[in-house]
Formats: sequence, structure tokens, C-alpha cells
Amino acid sequence: MNEPRPSEPGYPALAEDLLDRAQRAKEHWRTPGAERLGMSPHALAALAQTQHDNAAGLKRIVERLGQWPGRSTVGADACQAAVDIAVHSDHDPVLQRTLLGLLRRAVEAGDATSAQLAHLHDRCLVNAGQAQVYGTQHWYRPDGLLEPHPIADAEQLDTRRAGAGLPPYSEQARRLRERHGPIASLSVSAATEAAPLPERHAA
Repeated sequence: MNEPRPSEPGYPALAEDLLDRAQRAKEHWRTPGAERLGMSPHALAALAQTQHDNAAGLKRIVERLGQWPGRSTVGADACQAAVDIAVHSDHDPVLQRTLLGLLRRAVEAGDATSAQLAHLHDRCLVNAGQAQVYGTQHWYRPDGLLEPHPIADAEQLDTRRAGAGLPPYSEQARRLRERHGPIASLSVSAATEAAPLPERHAA
């Protein structure tokens, strides 16, 4: 018996737009931390322009749809691309918070995942100078070590992550080490003290 095929997205052109935008920025998102810290001013300016263009494109799409571009409208891959773009729209915190509200409604409707919401929720908290909840956001210290932004009630972190469909933090830290190099252990100081924000990373 054949498995049911996933339905085609209702807006294939918008799906293609989101996927193309995310693909153009993905090379930087996946760049190891040590290499990011050594990026030239020209490369940083080009990246910033891409982030601005992507955010503007996502804004146009949500305005056209009147909702988050979820799995039913653009498909699962493009929905994730939209999440990635929103997470990296730090230059426009008002837009980022608006997108968070739209994504939350999409999750409630079953059109996006709780894990996707957790990433954007943490990003908005960090950008507002508040402790994150799910431990998805990290920064690069001057010595190149990757460290989590402050985390609220760190003792219950894995319980919250499980509720959002995220793996234990130790598994995430392992993946980050493989991709970006050493990561500081999740200590009491990392969970309670403020940290500078020279570089943000969604993991």
C-alpha cells in the first residue's frame, strides 16, 4: 500500500521565493563560528543587505497571505525557510515580534511546529535583552568560543525543550560543536548573567 503523498503547497510561487531567499543566506548561517568572526567588512555588508532583503520579502508575503506562510500554503520546507528568515531579521525587532505572533497562530492551527516557534520566541527574547526559554540562541565570545545566551530557569531547560519537540540540550550542543567548534558548558553563570551580543546564532 502506497503512503499518502503530501499535498502541494497552495502558493508554489511564494514557496519558491522563500526557498530561494533562505538558500542565498544559508551559506553564512552554516559558516563555522571562527570563520564568521573573521569576515571582511565587505562580506558583512553583503550579508546585512541579504538579511534586509529577505525580511522585506517575508513581510510582503505575510501581508499578501494575511497569515504566516505555513505548511498548507507554502509547504513544510518553505515554512522552515520563512522561520529561518524571521529568526535572522534582527535589524527590525518590530517586524520580528509581529512575525512571532503570526507564527504562534500558525502553530495553534497545526500549520507550523512548536520547535519552529521556540526558535523565534528565543530570538525575540534575546533581542529584547531578556533570558531565552529554550536554549536555542548562542553567541561567539571574543576567544571564538560558542556560548548560550542567558537561559531562564536552566534546571528545567530540557523539560521545556521536550515540550516544544526539541532534543535535549546536550544533543544540540554536540551538533553545534561539530559545526562551529567548541561550545562553553551550560553553567549557572551562562544561565543567569548578561552577555554581549556580537554575533547571534539560531541553532
